[in-house]
Amino acid sequence: MLGTNNKFICIAGKNQCSVEFVKFLIKKIDKKYILICPNDSDSGHDNWQPSLKKFARKNKIKITTLKKLYKIKNLIFISIEFEKIININLFKSSELYNFHFSILPKFRGCHTNFYQVLYGEKKIGVTLHKIDNGIDTGPIGPIITFKQNFKDNARNNYVKLMKFAVKLFKREFLYILNNKITFVRQNIKKGSYFSRKSINYNNIKFIKKINNNMKTYNLIRSLIFPPFQYPIFNDKEIGEVIYKNKKIVLKYLYD
Repeated sequence: MLGTNNKFICIAGKNQCSVEFVKFLIKKIDKKYILICPNDSDSGHDNWQPSLKKFARKNKIKITTLKKLYKIKNLIFISIEFEKIININLFKSSELYNFHFSILPKFRGCHTNFYQVLYGEKKIGVTLHKIDNGIDTGPIGPIITFKQNFKDNARNNYVKLMKFAVKLFKREFLYILNNKITFVRQNIKKGSYFSRKSINYNNIKFIKKINNNMKTYNLIRSLIFPPFQYPIFNDKEIGEVIYKNKKIVLKYLYD
């Protein structure tokens, strides 16, 4: 196993990607150096995604809190779908990183998957960046990209973002461990930001009119994300959308 120079590595977040991060760490370093900080929303039970808290308990990995992490000087903090905004001034460590589901500085903030599908981004990806006291404004490190498949709905695209985040973490792990990554300042003016309140899925999922264009097609597939929601047209839930020969074809869940 690799040595950690007595550094503790904390994975803070949720879903399959966070679990895969920890699975990788278990194979690389002694478990006594691994810490888990799950989201408050993590019930400890699997649902459509595995629970990070449950995985930690099953594998006897220490679960901790942000308050306790603040005091650890020799800490590498890694956020992957972590739901809290971090105040870096409270940490003794400066090795605080986030894996963000967009190519920064574009799509900072929330709903990154939704907006990248909605706007039909041809190239999407995951960015490793240092955490500062802004929202995804910290210096940028390595980025991994892939072409968006315009047949994917939002859920399929999210699964791909998680997989590429894991790939990026594995690729850069040794550089993170040894603090050898070069970070560059973001040009915020060339980016975009969306707050948590920027979209209300309960309202937007009702499609009033179907226009046979890519804009409408992207809107519909950006809202197909079981088990959370499906877009609704004529009081029917749309389970699948196809765009062929410049025409939109809807497939409802219950025809």
